[in-house]
Formats: sequence, structure tokens, C-alpha cells
Amino acid sequence: MIETRSVSKQLGGKQVLADVSLTAEDGHVTGFVGPNGAGKTTLMKIVACLIPADSGAAAVNGRPFSDALVPARTLGVYLSGEWLPARRSGEDHLRFVCETQGFPTTRVRPMLETVGLWGAHRREIRTYSLGMRQRLGIAAALIGDPANIMLDEPVNGLDPNGVIWLRRLLREQAACGKAVLLSSHLMTELELVADRIVMLHEGKVVRAGTLAELASHTADSEVYIASPDLGAVVELLCAQGLSTRPEGDGALVAGARAERVGQIVFGAGLSLSHLAPRIHSLEDLFLSSTTSDRKQEEAA
Repeated sequence: MIETRSVSKQLGGKQVLADVSLTAEDGHVTGFVGPNGAGKTTLMKIVACLIPADSGAAAVNGRPFSDALVPARTLGVYLSGEWLPARRSGEDHLRFVCETQGFPTTRVRPMLETVGLWGAHRREIRTYSLGMRQRLGIAAALIGDPANIMLDEPVNGLDPNGVIWLRRLLREQAACGKAVLLSSHLMTELELVADRIVMLHEGKVVRAGTLAELASHTADSEVYIASPDLGAVVELLCAQGLSTRPEGDGALVAGARAERVGQIVFGAGLSLSHLAPRIHSLEDLFLSSTTSDRKQEEAA
């Protein structure tokens, strides 16, 4: 499990992180989403003990990562391809990782095959494309079979097949009971891989939860309904001050959560064949959350 508790950090006189708390649980993929400059990479560097927090704490399996006896077994980290040694081959780089961490070098070829780089294993890293460097960095993070995985913008540079490969790989790692934390500004991709989302905006966590949980707590969320008595149901809901609009064979209701809509309809003796919150896109939810947060600050 990867945790941060009330982490704050200033860089160059700017508040980059402000009281950030999050948990990436074992067996799940947690997506850490926000625009560039929101503080995602800074928080990951604090978790990896590359920079200190000004206040608060980060832990991996309940302890600071710096306390890990074998770091690569505790947390597999990939933050940036720019730190890969340019004049070393991909194979030599993974051998170096194995040798410094006490792992058998027999792991190198299977890992290169897993990430699709065995055909380029003897080429110098400086000749690799961005997508190939991403794959190699992910390989280095995984070669120790770590209990926890933390990847910063791992989709960058991957072609469509590479994105699908990574999505499958991360789900497999989570299915093995590992905690996976990945950051991205590509919200549509996180929707497809993450079980839980943490939204970071201007250094603060503005929302956290599953997509369904986030949607249910969004001010402008809608509820989809269908009914054999749809006309009567819509008339009833409008009389209660809710707004509706047609959607397929049913209607979308705004102004109340699904539980409240059900209470109104069933309380009037009418029936529903379908009642469910409309799942917004992650981008919709992020924009709604940050707009709501900004309005609250202005009102204060």
C-alpha cells in the first residue's frame, strides 16, 4: 500500500502541494489525475524519498520507502526516461539494476520480452524512441517483482498497441495483489484502467473515489430513468422541482440523486424499469469538481 498523509511542499516559493492525503490500496489501480503542473510528479518524488516533504509524511507498506531493505522489492518506480543511461544498452541497464539489487540476471531476458524490447536489447538507449524508453523504464520498475508500483505518465510516447499492452499489464499486476499508483493528464485513459481516481488541482486533492462515487457527489450529476409510465413519472418529477430531458427510451433527471428520484416515484405508486446515476466522463467530473471548488473559494 502507498500512502501520503497531509503532505505539503513549496518549490521556488510556490506552494506545489497543500495537505495532500491519498491511499493506493493493494489489489487496485489508483489513478492520480490532474493537469501538468498540478504537483503529481512532486508527490511521487516525495513517496520515493527523492525529495523531502515540508510537512506530512509518505509511506510504502506502512514505512518510509527509505527504510526498505531491498527497495526494488518494495516499490517499483518509474518517473522519467530522461534518467536512463544514454550509452548503455537496454539489456545492460536491466543487468545493472539486477546486480545492484541482488536479483539474478536471468530475469533480464524475460522482462525485456514482457515489455516488447528483446529485439532491441543490444541497442544503446539513446537510439530508443520515447515509447521504447517508457517500456524500458517500466521494465526496470517491475524487474524486482515489487509489492507496489508507482509510474508517472507511463502512457506518454506509447503507440495505441503500447497503450493497450500497458493497460493489460497494470491490471494483471493489480490482480496479483499489488498496489498500483499511476499519474496522468490523459483522463480518458485513466477511465479505462483505474479502479479509483484521485483528482489533484493546484496542489490540492479536490475529489477522490471510484467513477461512480465521484459522479454521485457531483453537483450537476444526472440520473437515468426508464418506465412504462414515463410520461407520468416525468410530470411528477417536474412538479417536484426537478428538470428532465429525453434520453433514448427514458429520460435524464437533474437536481436529485438516484435515491431521491426513486423515493419520489415509488412513493407516488409509479414504477421504474431503470434507475441509475449517469456515469460522466472523468474529464467532465474533473471540470465539475474544480469549478465547484473555485466557486466555493470565491464565495468564502
